[in-house]
Amino acid sequence: MAMLDEARRGSLTDDRDRSFKGRIKEIIPWKGDSLQEILRKIIFIVAVGVLIYSAYTTYIYFFGSDKMKDDQRELASLLVPGSPDSEEIPAPNEQPGTPDAPNSNTDTPSSGEQPGAQNPEFPVENLEMLHDFDKLYEINPDIVGWISIDGIYLEDTDTLAINYPVVQTDDNDYYLERDFYGEKQDYGALFADYRASVSGAARSSNVTIYGHNMKTEYYFHHLRDYNRKSPDFISEHRLVNFWSLYSKDKYIIFACFLVSTHEEDDNQPLFMYHNVVDFRSDSDFDYWYKNVMYRNYYTTDIDCNIDDDYLTLSTCAYDISDSRFVVVARKLRPGEDPDSYTYGSNEDRHMPEKWYHAYGIKVPKDDGPDYDSYVPAQS
Repeated sequence: MAMLDEARRGSLTDDRDRSFKGRIKEIIPWKGDSLQEILRKIIFIVAVGVLIYSAYTTYIYFFGSDKMKDDQRELASLLVPGSPDSEEIPAPNEQPGTPDAPNSNTDTPSSGEQPGAQNPEFPVENLEMLHDFDKLYEINPDIVGWISIDGIYLEDTDTLAINYPVVQTDDNDYYLERDFYGEKQDYGALFADYRASVSGAARSSNVTIYGHNMKTEYYFHHLRDYNRKSPDFISEHRLVNFWSLYSKDKYIIFACFLVSTHEEDDNQPLFMYHNVVDFRSDSDFDYWYKNVMYRNYYTTDIDCNIDDDYLTLSTCAYDISDSRFVVVARKLRPGEDPDSYTYGSNEDRHMPEKWYHAYGIKVPKDDGPDYDSYVPAQS
């Protein structure tokens, strides 16, 4: 019986070194280990590392970090209101009854890493940069503008949900995982497509701005409200403020859509909306505009043409894997009344085939865009 009890306790079979050093030797490669044992330990260490990193990124996605939240408030305070350039449009961070935040932290990143590459947008010949951007430009000369949408707030706060600087460098990777200060962060920054010219006479026909969809509500998370809400929501929040370094403009949203990033996920050719930068011909514009309207969640009487300037806002979507939710706006024309237009639901919008399968819906017959159907009456 005593032998049986000892066996149960493992004393006959367990000769492991239970000291601290012994525990360490069980985990990391050690002198005298066989090749098989070394490989096992390496695989274990990599797996633990991946698990820890995944847990960290999941936490940041759902709860954010104090730095992310503090930076958003700090950067909004550095878009200086009340300059000679700010007569017509109030600074996007100003809310009624809310005092200006203190201006601080105009140093370069604490990591010593300089943000991005040289800003291709500055200087533009014969144009003077708006003084509103002076403090932000000192921190990061990659800045090309500021974007905000009025009336959409972080939950239970009076803080605008979309109210950020926009940066640009010579690729679309740098700011995917770097913040405005150039520091490595999973949430990145809002950045303009590197192929687009944002300002001046050479401004591209369509400027695409990318941003992460954070569960914390930060960055472009609230773009998804244009998907989940009714036409009343887009009607109430139809305007996007976009200030480039040289001008302050308003854009009216006329389309929102979901698109997959994989050819096999749809029964129609992928719409490469992000590759449309300049309309060099009527056919270029027709391809872009009518594909946008073919997928549009809404119907509207807003007219568009090749001579207008457009803003495309793109973020990740989770309706299906590897998809994007996209909001498209047209620059307001001189004297145009943005409240004169109406919106309705587009029940016939095209969705990726994978979306129908994911929600157990029969895939409708779809012959592709009927190009003649998406041209609104000209005003």
